[in-house]
Amino acid sequence: MRRSIPLLLLLLLTALALPQAYGQSDGEEPDLGRLPESFDMALDSLLNSRYKEYYSLSKPKRQASKRELEGKDQLYRERLARMESAIPLTYNPAVREAIDLYVNRRSNLMSLMLSRATYYFPIIEEELDRQGLPLELKYLAIVESALSPTAVSRMGATGFWQFMLRTGKIYGLTINSVVDERMDPRKSTRAMCEYFKDMYALYGDWMLAIAAYNCGPGNINKAIRRSGGKKDFWEIFPYLPRETRSYVPFFIAAFYSMEYYREHDIRPSAIHIPIATDTVHLAHRCTTRELAEMTGIALDTIKLLNPMYKKGIIPGNQQSQVIVLPAQAAIDFASKREKYFVSHHESEAGVADTTSDSGDVEEQESTDSEREVTYRVRRGDSLGSIARRFHVTTTQIKAWNGLRSNTIHPGQRLVIRTGDKASVSATKSGTTSKKKGSTRQHSARYYTVKKGDTLSGIASKYKGVTVTQIKRANNLRSNNIHPGQRLLIP
Repeated sequence: MRRSIPLLLLLLLTALALPQAYGQSDGEEPDLGRLPESFDMALDSLLNSRYKEYYSLSKPKRQASKRELEGKDQLYRERLARMESAIPLTYNPAVREAIDLYVNRRSNLMSLMLSRATYYFPIIEEELDRQGLPLELKYLAIVESALSPTAVSRMGATGFWQFMLRTGKIYGLTINSVVDERMDPRKSTRAMCEYFKDMYALYGDWMLAIAAYNCGPGNINKAIRRSGGKKDFWEIFPYLPRETRSYVPFFIAAFYSMEYYREHDIRPSAIHIPIATDTVHLAHRCTTRELAEMTGIALDTIKLLNPMYKKGIIPGNQQSQVIVLPAQAAIDFASKREKYFVSHHESEAGVADTTSDSGDVEEQESTDSEREVTYRVRRGDSLGSIARRFHVTTTQIKAWNGLRSNTIHPGQRLVIRTGDKASVSATKSGTTSKKKGSTRQHSARYYTVKKGDTLSGIASKYKGVTVTQIKRANNLRSNNIHPGQRLLIP
């Protein structure tokens, strides 16, 4: 018992003797505070869900010897000195600890960053260069969001640059129920540049501007006052919030790691983002699913390239919207978009006459229940537009013709099997009776669901009938239907 009291006293005195400010000697352990949330993002499949709670930086199980630390310090210091940068890259134990975390304990994160950087860094660099800012600022996107445009922090900060809603709107970003430009890599980078220009004009120092981006100018001003008016980041270091104390070291570490990843045996991981892309202006409202059908591009790729349309809706009716597509798909779509939307509106207005343009449609055979025609593909056609014309699905057309993808070409002949004659006749006779102004009530109409049918496809067979009306007439609570089901057509 007597031995334990001096031991506890010794531990207490040792704790009190530790400096509160950033350590002055290389032998002291740095206080990095909290890890950036981007580290948690990587653990959650790169931020497809809300972040987990912050966790403190744990010390390595095996403490490096003094000789090992000295050798590592010399190597890191020499490499940082060789890196071209308009921003001073100070080296100290805090930076060493951050570098070790990136290239050792979180090397899998760097593998992912290297892959994502291939697509996103040119976008960021273009805007930084246009606004005359240091290109090195692009590495902050790694610290902020792990290069994920859809990242959402536990506090609601969103996108590459983790803008809060109010700040995003102040810097000109559109944020509403269907569009969130904080997730637009180009527009959010533009806003980030404007913010950094304001911070640099305020402090005249890139390190302080970077710190202000993380914790806000109010906290920087407070730290400057508490330090006695000093305006050097490392001198106000102990007076900054814990998260901000780690922010600048992790920025330097991210820069280092992306420059020297080969020396640490880190390789880019496989990731599927089209590198060659182009933009198209869209003046029509549509969904990302419809866009995928029009272009033949996978829906996941459409969403990956256009994360700002958070509900899958592109609201192009009131203001033209910019969409990003793989380069060749953008060229093809730009040449046929108006034709598609004209066709789309016609199919919504009523049943399209599938026997028009007889030079492109040839009737092959006729039975009591099904009619088979051969359609010759024209320039500007897509599987989606052809499917709408004949009131079938793209999946059915692919199955009937043995197609493995949505790619078609002018002159190609496609077999199309259209619905049941009785249903088509009923629709046409109903239309005729309306045109004649007849007041006689129609007898009940029924439709038997076939494989591949959808409620929207069935509704399009009957002029003036909507999905909502069919669901109400048949007491349906969802859009799920099955082959053989008999539906009352109102």
